[in-house]
Amino acid sequence: MKFDLKVNGLERLQKQIDYVKKLQSMVKDKNFQAFIQDKCLKTVKEITLQRIGDTTNADSIGLYLSNHKIEETNNGFILYNDTTIPANTKHPENYPNGEFNIALAFEYGVGIIGEYFTDNPNAWEYNVNNHVDGWHYPIGNDEYEFTQGYEGFEIYRFTAIEIQKQLPNWVREYFKS
Repeated sequence: MKFDLKVNGLERLQKQIDYVKKLQSMVKDKNFQAFIQDKCLKTVKEITLQRIGDTTNADSIGLYLSNHKIEETNNGFILYNDTTIPANTKHPENYPNGEFNIALAFEYGVGIIGEYFTDNPNAWEYNVNNHVDGWHYPIGNDEYEFTQGYEGFEIYRFTAIEIQKQLPNWVREYFKS
């Protein structure tokens, strides 16, 4: 927020003092906290839809999208997503609690993206031994899905950038209301 430190007259000075006091009181205002939390949840959902695009696991996308959460802390809140599904594998012991973390997969990616899919000249090359460019994984009884992996969508990184950009606007919007 910008303050005018060149105030002429006691009345204008008092208005500036009142303005600062009101801003200070907003920090502990539960309605203000709820307003900002709501804006953050809307932002992460919008960015999720923008970034996820077309993947082979629509069910997981829906689950992930509905599982953005806010946890209250002593000095604010934490926005996060901890979506997991049972690891559908012969070796579930290789996964924490036998669960595959969808939230981490969407944030950081799954599989190795080869040079066919990226502009990186040092990327891994696909199909060097004439194998299929990807792999199949089980999704049910005798049902399999094919994937080539995908780069991370960096949903929370882009959400953080957008929240930092919008926060001054949100504070002004709440302040005016």
